[in-house]
Amino acid sequence: SSFSFSNLGDNVINEVVLNLLKAGQAQEEILMDHLVPRLQAAIVASTDSGFGRSRLVQEKLIDFFVPFLPLEKQPVRLCAQDAFLSQELLYTEKALDEVAKNMVCVPKENQIFSSQGCKSIAQRINYFLP
Repeated sequence: SSFSFSNLGDNVINEVVLNLLKAGQAQEEILMDHLVPRLQAAIVASTDSGFGRSRLVQEKLIDFFVPFLPLEKQPVRLCAQDAFLSQELLYTEKALDEVAKNMVCVPKENQIFSSQGCKSIAQRINYFLP
């Protein structure tokens, strides 16, 4: 088995998740079946990336695509809290709120998902020390 990580299809994942949230479904209830077919189709149809045009994708040599759900504000706060704790830094609820508020969010109209993951959050916490 081999693994490859890519952000290809992130717009598709965001769109599917947003539509499910609008329909009243909680993010915790979203299943792989909701995402994988659309993600796989988007990657196969992608002609603007080397990975989308690769032999792996074109010859269907990838058995399974694993979607990463976008982070909403509460998980962003948890990532920030973990980052503070892992560096043994003090934090306040206000600092966690500030970290979440200052993340670049998508889609432009709703801005409910962080455009970056926990790793980038950990790199920013020094700006929000109490």
